Amino acid sequence: MKNVCLYSVLLLSVAIFAGCKGAQVHADQVRVQVVETIPAVDAPKWVNRSNEFWEEKQRYFYRGVSEGFTNLETAKRAAQASVQAGIAEQVKNTVRNEFSRALEAGMYDETTGGYLKDIFFAAVENLTLSGVRMQESYLQHLHETGAGRDKLYYRAYVLGSISKQDYAQLVRMAFTDTKAQVAANKSAKQLAAETETRFWQQQQSQQE
Repeated sequence: MKNVCLYSVLLLSVAIFAGCKGAQVHADQVRVQVVETIPAVDAPKWVNRSNEFWEEKQRYFYRGVSEGFTNLETAKRAAQASVQAGIAEQVKNTVRNEFSRALEAGMYDETTGGYLKDIFFAAVENLTLSGVRMQESYLQHLHETGAGRDKLYYRAYVLGSISKQDYAQLVRMAFTDTKAQVAANKSAKQLAAETETRFWQQQQSQQE
């Protein structure tokens, strides 16, 4: 019994020592403290959403983020640029996914399918974004210390949105531009037209 008790005490001592050692390691790690927020309120719910892109009340919303800038306005502009790039990428992904499904359904051989996919994906990249509205912003002034660091910088969050109607128009423009760029290739042109027709039919059926 004494041996069991002694063993238990030893285990407890090791656990305490390990816990203290772990705390010391943690103390040497980088720490980030929020010095102030702009505006001076708790972070809005959209800042901490798990998803950066979502639909709500006939609009699509996107949360842009930037970090590391020492100038407030620069941080904010970078987050706004993140919004623009993020929404543009969502539109492109919508069209890319439709073409990918069309190519898979068409049972093209690997060479032809790969060629058409390259054409479509390259064409979709030439998208001019419009209709995006910057809704609100939330900035944190951060103080980073530890591990030889001592610096101040901003983390900026910007909430942007676009109406579903404007988003659909961007998708329509992406399809139109794609069809124009593949017009010289009969197979690609036909596939592009069929893909767009099927996409809008699906959209219509989802609304009914």
